[in-house]
Amino acid sequence: MEIKEKLLEIVNSNYRVPLVFYQLEDLIITMLEDYAKQQGKKFLVTNQDPSKRYDGMFEEGIDDLNEKIAVDIKIFRRPSILLHRLYDTVGRYSMQGPDFDTLLLVVANDVPPSMLSRIEEEKKNIKFDLKIWDINKLEDIFKQNEDLFNNLYSNLDTNLLKNTVNQALKTSSDDELRKREEYLKKLKIEYDNDNLVLFLGAGASYDAKIATWNTLITDLLIELIDKELAKNDIQMENHYKEIIATEISKQNGASPLLQTRFIRTGMPENFGELVRKILYKNSLNSSDLLNQIGQLCIPNRGKIGVQAIVNYNFDDLIEKSLDRLDIRYRSIYDEGMIPNSSELGIYHVHGFLPQEPNDYDDQENTLLVFSEEGYHKLILESYNWANITQINFLMTHTCVFIGLSLTDPNLRRLLEIVAQKNINNDDQPKHYAVLKRPTFKNYENIESIRSFEKVNQSLQEAYYQELGLNIIWVDNFKDIPDILKSIKD
Repeated sequence: MEIKEKLLEIVNSNYRVPLVFYQLEDLIITMLEDYAKQQGKKFLVTNQDPSKRYDGMFEEGIDDLNEKIAVDIKIFRRPSILLHRLYDTVGRYSMQGPDFDTLLLVVANDVPPSMLSRIEEEKKNIKFDLKIWDINKLEDIFKQNEDLFNNLYSNLDTNLLKNTVNQALKTSSDDELRKREEYLKKLKIEYDNDNLVLFLGAGASYDAKIATWNTLITDLLIELIDKELAKNDIQMENHYKEIIATEISKQNGASPLLQTRFIRTGMPENFGELVRKILYKNSLNSSDLLNQIGQLCIPNRGKIGVQAIVNYNFDDLIEKSLDRLDIRYRSIYDEGMIPNSSELGIYHVHGFLPQEPNDYDDQENTLLVFSEEGYHKLILESYNWANITQINFLMTHTCVFIGLSLTDPNLRRLLEIVAQKNINNDDQPKHYAVLKRPTFKNYENIESIRSFEKVNQSLQEAYYQELGLNIIWVDNFKDIPDILKSIKD
């Protein structure tokens, strides 16, 4: 198989599309580094720097060009959009004020000569020179070191891992700080453009003392068993219930989702009321994070800011925060419910159990994802309103994930669907997740462990990048309110 055929095989692969594209980009970068080395020059890789839109730079030029050349690698599975996307790319570079003399678009596709000439006509409208290398030029370059190309082609996964690790080890704390600042700058732009949607998980309500999922299931399980014991004249005192709850939390037994099958069928009467009672039993109704989320939802003058909130939690604490700030909203927890233009939609895609149910209509059967059956239904029903809502926001807006561990298989499935649909948009991931940095706190001074932390973090970033997510790391969850504040200020 010829080099060009191998490249096209990668482009047209249907296997984990985002990953395949990162593998091909990595292969091209390595080959460009080798190409520059053959000429006694260097190719500076910049694709890990969020402040740079391009993937690398020939700082001393290449071939017969002796100037700074920025390289932007493009890969398209649908050639029909190629011309539009390339025009769009050139336009964006023209608007942002380039720090190079020539923009080199490296396109891993066949670009017809007529299309090449049409794009290069844009030179008269921009302040930098423009060059295009398509797959035929890449084939010519790669033939100069075909052994290296074949090695890279045969070891795509291994080489991507190796390069990710090497890049991680070169990353300094200043690099991480710059990346975070760049992400926050981009988020502020999206907020100012009325394009932000918040996705909230259990961590958003944690400091307000809402019962965690495991606590909720444990308390319900104890109530269920206590109810059955009472039928057999066995009484369980409250302090023994507390002991049992503590011990269950230490065990690694059956999946809590499996336990809910028995809980739901064993307590059909007033089930929602019992869940509600346990959910809010220690609630403080507020926290710094919830307050700052509310502040972020106050629109700046003449703006909207946050377009919607997708809430995976049963509780109504975000609603209470908005009430205190006199923000108009509508809670959405069933198909067909739509906020009007003056209301902020809060979409409870897993179910809704407000503290005061009489304040809301049609509260029957609002626990969409409480049992294993409910979760499977959500996964299997592609056109379930909750899934469609999430996909629509992920496709059309920039989304920020707060208080979510991102371990939910259904959420990851939706992210992957959207990532595959957006792969031809030739942009970096457009969504953001705030996560706690994985660290070993008691071993900061051990170099090997610090190196492992950096590589582990980088590999996680690479994985989430496949799903269309940029990661904003925090050392403490208490840092999140300040992050949200910086987006608004």
